[in-house]
Amino acid sequence: MQYTVFLAFALASAAFGQSSSQTKMGWSGTLSSLDGGLGGTVTVTNATALTITNYALADASAPALYWWGSKSASIGDGSGFRISNEHVAQAATTNTHIIVLDAGKTPADFVTVGLWCEKFSANFGQASLTAPSGAGSSPTSSANTPQTTATTTAGGMSSSASGRISVGVWGVAVGIPALLFAYFSI
Repeated sequence: MQYTVFLAFALASAAFGQSSSQTKMGWSGTLSSLDGGLGGTVTVTNATALTITNYALADASAPALYWWGSKSASIGDGSGFRISNEHVAQAATTNTHIIVLDAGKTPADFVTVGLWCEKFSANFGQASLTAPSGAGSSPTSSANTPQTTATTTAGGMSSSASGRISVGVWGVAVGIPALLFAYFSI
């Protein structure tokens, strides 16, 4: 008799979850001030937002200011791309600013973030994002990914499989209810 256990939790976690190393949650960097009095510390809040603390921007009069990201060390070297569709048109009025990543990019897509004038190709300042102390230094670091081993024994036969499962907040939210509905077939 062979029993197959389909553990929906593992599939839901693998399909929907992202570990903090994949979303770069907590990664941060200090904005350089190249123009407009830009300043602050950029921190990855989650897969869809960045938060700037101690935010400063004295002059936002450039005609096409947008938040950009890049896989390289500079947003202005030709490899940069828009990460937010919000046109920055006002100087800072608070010391905290949220950048909503609504241009089809996530923090996994860039290592540098900055304020870019698209009309004049001017870099107002940028920050290189780095992992917090004690975290993995790479978005695909296996050091932060738990290992799991599953063994099935049926009629004297054993099989073993090893794999990686990333369990993010979304994976837990989907996985716990799915765990309750594990599928058993005979």
